[in-house]
Amino acid sequence: MHMHIHMHLTSSGARLCRRRPTSSDSLPAFSGRLGGQRGFTLIEMALVLVIGGLVLGAVLGARSVIRNAQVHDSVRAATDLTTAATQYRDRYGMWPGDFTNAVALIPALGCPNGNGNGRIETQAESDCASESLIRAGFIKGTPGAAVTVRGMGLSLRARNLSTVAGLPVNWVNVVELTGTDCDFGVRLDRALDDGNLNTGNVRATANVCGATGDVQDEGVQVAALALRLN
Repeated sequence: MHMHIHMHLTSSGARLCRRRPTSSDSLPAFSGRLGGQRGFTLIEMALVLVIGGLVLGAVLGARSVIRNAQVHDSVRAATDLTTAATQYRDRYGMWPGDFTNAVALIPALGCPNGNGNGRIETQAESDCASESLIRAGFIKGTPGAAVTVRGMGLSLRARNLSTVAGLPVNWVNVVELTGTDCDFGVRLDRALDDGNLNTGNVRATANVCGATGDVQDEGVQVAALALRLN
């Protein structure tokens, strides 16, 4: 507290008097900071940005790893199913599901014989194709259950039974993958074919993934992809 001293001159001489201190005398000088708080320094802000970048990079990196694993597993499953179907035809002379003597030759087969016309053209034949491959030991799985990989369904079916619209008329049977998106579809196509879902031996419905067939977008759902079997 500061004390102010004033000198007054009177007729009898100089006299010292003391002024009563006011409330303003006790206020400290304003420091520009409230409550003693201080702001972030440039170094602290830089550290926050670096840590945030590392966390974001780790999240995106983990998503990429998961996505790559999904594509890898799906490529392997589609390739294995194609190989198994081809080996089945080499052994029995007909495609799985379409085989006219399957019940007699494949133990414990729970589905009927096919019609032998070379096309897996009905849902019953498509369902039986998967069971036939499992019962005959070409692939692993649960007989009577859908074949899936990472949440996507895989099946054998004729072109006319496929849910992919506009497949070339010279295609006969396909491996169909259901429940995916344009990012996955383009990645799969690049791994197996020409990277364009509008052309080649891996197709989606035309232009669903762009006019060039290679627009990668997880937000665009693809009902089905068709991989040509024959």
